[in-house]
Amino acid sequence: MPQIAAADRLFEDNVRSARAERFELCGRPIADWRQQARTELLRDAIRYTGSYRKVGATLVSAADDTGTATPSIVMAGHQPTLFHPGVWFKNFALDRVARSLSRTRPAAPVIAINLVIDNDVATTSSIRVPLWDPVAARAGRDSIAYDSAAGGVPYELNRIRDLTRFEGFGDAVGKAISPIVANPAVSRLWPHAVAAAKRCENVSCALAQARHSLEAELGLETLELPLSVACRGTPFAAFAYELLASAPWFRQIYNGSATDYRIANHIRSSAHPVPNLAADGEWIEAPFWIYSDRSPQRRPAWVRTDNGGLEISDRRGLSITVASRTPSLAAASELAERLGPEFKLRPRALATTIYSRLVLSDLFVHGIGGAKYDELGDEIMRRYFAVHPPGLMVVTATMLLPTAGLRPAAEPDRIESLTRQLRRTRFAPESFADEVDLPESLCREKIDLLANIPAHGRRRSWQRQIESVNQRLSERLGGVRQRLSEALAEAKQFESDTAVLNNREYSFCLHELDELTASFDRLLTPTPESG
Repeated sequence: MPQIAAADRLFEDNVRSARAERFELCGRPIADWRQQARTELLRDAIRYTGSYRKVGATLVSAADDTGTATPSIVMAGHQPTLFHPGVWFKNFALDRVARSLSRTRPAAPVIAINLVIDNDVATTSSIRVPLWDPVAARAGRDSIAYDSAAGGVPYELNRIRDLTRFEGFGDAVGKAISPIVANPAVSRLWPHAVAAAKRCENVSCALAQARHSLEAELGLETLELPLSVACRGTPFAAFAYELLASAPWFRQIYNGSATDYRIANHIRSSAHPVPNLAADGEWIEAPFWIYSDRSPQRRPAWVRTDNGGLEISDRRGLSITVASRTPSLAAASELAERLGPEFKLRPRALATTIYSRLVLSDLFVHGIGGAKYDELGDEIMRRYFAVHPPGLMVVTATMLLPTAGLRPAAEPDRIESLTRQLRRTRFAPESFADEVDLPESLCREKIDLLANIPAHGRRRSWQRQIESVNQRLSERLGGVRQRLSEALAEAKQFESDTAVLNNREYSFCLHELDELTASFDRLLTPTPESG
């Protein structure tokens, strides 16, 4: 992963490349859209963030002073869930990058904005929590729910169903994890979540605002904004209409890039990393989702020309038509006016990061998975927009729960060693003569047979004699076999417990907060070797 110090070069390279770009969206230079989009993004993010936590005066001043200048923004994004520490680490890196860049640009501070990706579908309403029984010295795992059921709808529409369960989640998690972590982060996180739930009555909003409020307590000076809000303005409509109006051509580039990606990465599945965009008669599938407040099931967007206009539809009842089929400022403005509670147009994953990197930010901070995924986005940008894709920063971290002190460390290769010993009780029983009183005559017979192995083709009788001797010797090793079998079962249980306890995917809220943030700080602090 690049060191934080590398952010300066990536940022400057991206800014320099952006200045040289001359392509248009809906007949308007990309530079103009960038300025408008970022100005609106910054003001919306300050307004949104300020609804639940204090926004620093420097950020407010930066928004007031944008004028004709394009705000400098570094960005990251993730779904509003109780994700694992490796994902949370991105937010700390985002804050650190913005601070580092701003120190060399005091006249125009660089602002960190985290996008809350609330157009994905909420598929769970619980987190996995490891359990530890100190008496039996055994691990287990449980799922603890913060709501009665997963929404099955986009996060932005995922209303809380069981407020009582939601409010009690923090205590339930704290009690379950207490044998492992005495003071988990959930104890400081969850009061914020309960307060947010009363404001917005939305599971995902409450989780995201709670985490961001906790980040404020920890000193992070980032802004946040749901993607659903960033999709309301004319700049996003211009980006979307540009792709929708050229759907046949964009589909060809999108599918061709995906096919080449699969070949280069030896991927056989046609569904990875993304399915190809389909065509059905006059309808072309586009890289967007459609849903509404009253029809919250997310469905693919389809587009076709209709009497000179452009019809955009989920082909299940949600449909709008924009009068002009030619990309223009008027068409983008008309599309922006048509979007709202009854017709939500949201970008899919690749379109989200393309828009975020190409329009909304100067530098995007990705995790490893997102960065690999966005290699396809890079190729689409090259082929469709004819630009050099903006460089991105990749950060990652693995944090495990503090389980080392729960029990003695496992012996290396113990399972393999015990498995070999068990096999020897069947096929080399004479090797246990030092542990068990074995008939000397049988042991000597086995030694003689091994010393006189017949040539190939004449070993059938010899093999039967070997098997007979092994069986007679092995019958005397029942106690040894039982001891080894019990030890093997214990070792496998130990390994299973270790896998449960050392899973990196557990939510950050299960970790001890001070230890977690101290680890993040060490990872983000330059070493002499890194500069």
